[in-house]
Amino acid sequence: MRELVRSRAASALLVACASIAPAACRRAGRPSAVVLISIDTLRADHLPAYGYAAVATPAIDALRRDGILFTAAYSHVPLTLPSHAALLTGLLPFENGVRDNAGFRLAAGHPTIATILKARGYATGAAVSSFVLRRDRGLDAGFDLYDDAVAGPTKERAGADTVRALTAWARGAGRRPLFLFLHLYEPHAPYAPPEPFRGAYPSSPYDGEIAAADAAVGELVRFLREEGLYDRAAIVLVSDHGEGLGQHGEDEHGVFLYREDVRVPLLLKLPGEERRGTTVEAPAGLTDVLPTIASLVGAPVPAGLHGLSLLALGERGAPDRDIYSETLYPRFALGWSDLASLENARTQYIQAPAPELYDLRSDPGETRNLAPQRPPELRRLAVRLAGMSRPFQAPSAVSAEEVRTLASLGYLSGAGAAKPGAALPDPKDHVATLRSFRALFDRHAAGDFAGAITAAREVLRESPTSFTAREMLADSLVQTGRVAEGCDALAAAVREAGPDVSPEQLAQAYDNLSVLLGRLGRTAERDRLVADASRRGVAGPEMKTDLARSRIAEGRPADAIAILSGIADPGARALVALGIALAETGRAAEAESAFQRALAREPRNAEAAFNLGTLLLRAGRAPDAAAWLGRACEWSPGDAAAWASLGLARARQGDEPGAGESWRRALAIDAREPDALFNLALWSARRGDVPGASALLQRFLALPPPPAYAAQAEQARRMLAGGRAR
Repeated sequence: MRELVRSRAASALLVACASIAPAACRRAGRPSAVVLISIDTLRADHLPAYGYAAVATPAIDALRRDGILFTAAYSHVPLTLPSHAALLTGLLPFENGVRDNAGFRLAAGHPTIATILKARGYATGAAVSSFVLRRDRGLDAGFDLYDDAVAGPTKERAGADTVRALTAWARGAGRRPLFLFLHLYEPHAPYAPPEPFRGAYPSSPYDGEIAAADAAVGELVRFLREEGLYDRAAIVLVSDHGEGLGQHGEDEHGVFLYREDVRVPLLLKLPGEERRGTTVEAPAGLTDVLPTIASLVGAPVPAGLHGLSLLALGERGAPDRDIYSETLYPRFALGWSDLASLENARTQYIQAPAPELYDLRSDPGETRNLAPQRPPELRRLAVRLAGMSRPFQAPSAVSAEEVRTLASLGYLSGAGAAKPGAALPDPKDHVATLRSFRALFDRHAAGDFAGAITAAREVLRESPTSFTAREMLADSLVQTGRVAEGCDALAAAVREAGPDVSPEQLAQAYDNLSVLLGRLGRTAERDRLVADASRRGVAGPEMKTDLARSRIAEGRPADAIAILSGIADPGARALVALGIALAETGRAAEAESAFQRALAREPRNAEAAFNLGTLLLRAGRAPDAAAWLGRACEWSPGDAAAWASLGLARARQGDEPGAGESWRRALAIDAREPDALFNLALWSARRGDVPGASALLQRFLALPPPPAYAAQAEQARRMLAGGRAR
């Protein structure tokens, strides 16, 4: 892969960089501040600095006058999280392991701009404006401050608020040099610019949000000037990706790799007035930012990076470059083919089921695909891309809450299903389906499950392999009370799931299907389902727990113990089931330990407290039993069986009034609770209330005779026959 940007002229490149380095070293000292500004979803061709006249951006224009403008800068992936991972690490997506917004995080250990600058004595602060870049995605490494305090239904915040958070921290950072990373979410969809920008751009809210972002940039620059940092600061302004705006059929971003999606603005202001107002036309990538900043502060560039210092681009001897981009989003979210691209100063090649090649000089809008003519450039770039090692990485499971949040931000999250060896559809052949997917996610996220059912079926007619659409159809059917239909829809999703569905997500689907089959009483199908999940290596803990509980109900506790012992990290529900099975096989001490572990995992677990109390009651430890059964009643006051058992524990302690009250509470909840009926009858007989005892015993005997109560039933009949309860 190293030959991607260095090509066969790697040794010549080293010579070229060596000849350029002395000029770079003429600047006086390292920057007093390094500032990295990322404006999300900003197309280069929507800025006046790049020739666009329909929006005013005075702050960005001022930076352009003071710095270097790169006319051909490209993102490596048109999605927020993986693009920022590439920006901060200098690694391409398949190298740092972050391939999509959902189901990925940056692993610890990768050097980042923040870790490099922190090691050079910089105070490092970041403030981000979107849930997508939240701290748990791993981008916070090396930052003294990583402010991700976003709120609201879409979990984003206004750029002005993010600037205030960052500058407030910077004012208190002391005398150390500063590294400031500012992420602005304008102009990301949904476009809703604040005033006065909404009124200034009524017909283009996207441009209105660009103007709002520019105002936030202006606030940060004002802070730098007020603190005396601007002149000696190095400032990089960039975007993570562009926006489709309807070109090539995509309204937003993520599916395609055309220039509107991957070409981004890139400005570099150096300390002093060095190279101010200049322009570089050589292709650049976001992975060039880390080597640039490292060189500015005199830090070594981490080994294995493919990026170059931006200061070396366009110089004599600098190599021709092909900039790599990819998107796996259509594959993960829609079940379509992933795409990859190489772009240089002349052409762009897009690897797709039907490959594309565009002459950027004569056709910058990429309207004429030259690939069918098979020109030499197509063959060269196809061979280069085929020679790259790009290991596939599937996403981990994504929670329902995260799916809803990402959907509110415009991202479809999930996995497309593809059978092994199946040819995936070409995204450009299914542009119209994008709007159907959008409708499905919007309706499901809004809780319009009836509308989501209609939308999901429309999507599946157009894209029948979509695992996500099947899951949403199943959930929507269940949410509208059509559990059996939902069960069948989810069974189809599981049955048709291909290799692109992550093991975690498939395990979750199996677990959910197991629960539905249990609700419907289809236990034989559930047993077959568990066997199938085990064969595929995705039997999840909930599924195993459900199966174990079925084995307990069937009188097979030893089988339940074997199943539960195979769960690596059992949750409270599994531990309770294990305790029940152990108790039924006479292993009381182990059962008590299992219940205590369940309570440690989930401190107010009423089921664990009830079973622990019952176990202790059998062992003759009435005070301890009463304490735990009391907690079970407190945590689950509608549990008639818990009140009935608490009554027995109180009776064995000699608390007759408390026992009677507990049994009456149980019968108020469930008039057919057998333990409460029988024990309250005995209690009434001891107190001389023979008619009351007789009525309770008759009600007890009228119940369907469960085998566990055979002895009590015989005693009740003897009492009634002997007149002791008449």
